[in-house]
Amino acid sequence: MDRKVHQTQWAEQFDVAHEMTRRGYLVAFTMGNAPTTDLLCKSPHGIEFSVQVKSLRSKNYFLYQDSLINTSSNLFFVFVLVPTTIGFNNLNPPEYFVLNKQQFLKVVEEENYRLKEEEKRRGRPFAKFSPGINYRTINKDEFRNAWHNLPA
Repeated sequence: MDRKVHQTQWAEQFDVAHEMTRRGYLVAFTMGNAPTTDLLCKSPHGIEFSVQVKSLRSKNYFLYQDSLINTSSNLFFVFVLVPTTIGFNNLNPPEYFVLNKQQFLKVVEEENYRLKEEEKRRGRPFAKFSPGINYRTINKDEFRNAWHNLPA
């Protein structure tokens, strides 16, 4: 059965909520009613914050809205790669990349620089498209399973 885009996104919002709850966070869903927020959260020590979840099925680009650049500093990001399964008994685990707002902005800047360099090598600009972050740009140990980047 082929997974649809929205199935992956909704599954990962629930998956991230599960992972956070296991770590002692209180988590509520916005159910799509808040454009820049997927999860409303409270840390084990009572700090309130929100989370934007972005998911992929293959190592491509995590698309994001421009409006995420200008949000409050209490917005955190969890990027999730949900690899394609290989048979019923051979499930590949998801990969989580957890960033705070400053880390997100730094990654966006790094991705923009990478794209400009790629355009120079190419000799022409890319067509205008929704902004995104390449899997290779975010695939770093400092972000992988970095649940400690969330408020304590």
